[in-house]
Amino acid sequence: MKYLYRVAVASGLDYECMGDAALDLHRDDRVIVRCDRYQDYARVVGCLAAQPIDVSELERNRAEQARGRHVEGQHTPEIIRRATPQDDIHAAENDERSRTMHSRARECITFHRLEMKLIETHCSFDRRLAVFQFSAEGRVDFRELLRDLSQEFHMRVELRQVGVRDEASIQGGIGPCGRAFCCCTFLKRFNSINVKMAKIQGLSLNPANISGACGRLKCCLGYEVEHYRELYDAAKARAKAEAAGGGRAPGGSGSEDNGADRCRDDRAAAGGAPDSDDSEGAPDAAAPVAAAPATASAASAAASSPASTPGGAQG
Repeated sequence: MKYLYRVAVASGLDYECMGDAALDLHRDDRVIVRCDRYQDYARVVGCLAAQPIDVSELERNRAEQARGRHVEGQHTPEIIRRATPQDDIHAAENDERSRTMHSRARECITFHRLEMKLIETHCSFDRRLAVFQFSAEGRVDFRELLRDLSQEFHMRVELRQVGVRDEASIQGGIGPCGRAFCCCTFLKRFNSINVKMAKIQGLSLNPANISGACGRLKCCLGYEVEHYRELYDAAKARAKAEAAGGGRAPGGSGSEDNGADRCRDDRAAAGGAPDSDDSEGAPDAAAPVAAAPATASAASAAASSPASTPGGAQG
């Protein structure tokens, strides 16, 4: 019986492989993996299937879903054995050799004046393959560089161009939250991130706040966006239900009318006349103005009559 595992051979280089159940592999175990053209020293990341796999079906699915070339080859790699202490020493020597190859490759890139940034170099366990990972703004013609590196190291050389997000996951670092980058710890697949996710969560749209070290939008913007969407949809549905039940849209003119009614009730309770917005209250307001001339004429008539004045009685 064989199980499906995921192993990591270097930073940014990991793939699926199958191993026999008799090996009894666990996380962080060191193993030797056999690929199509070489063998490599790898670390077990985890078991991908709790049940034994069908090898023929696995190969068929791999052939259908394969996109482009794979560093491990066209067939699924296989774990042949556990690593021994001698294998660990040999792997450490290969790591030292990889650093030397990395420095030499940088010199060759400078000599050919190529606009590319070398990120990581890996030498296989049997020293038959060297993988150079680099990033660049566009396509790079590295045919001459590839020829020089092959002649320099006397092994098969593969140059792999990666994106800016992959570059951040390979190099690692500390994010603004104070924790290690998600892409180099637990995040194994990059999902699509857009500015709308930040808008839904009410975050600042300042690029300095929503961009990561790679210059792209932070991957963590997609962690809680579904929860915010559920809350938004629930609030929207509740608002529609309240509007349909009360006959007035919440927060609209109905609330203003209710406030005006409460003001009228308070004034009426205090003994004042309630305010009115219709035309029936206009005559009441104009009545004191019409009565003012009649009072003035009565006063003038009383002043002209002798009987009505105290001075007439004395004369």
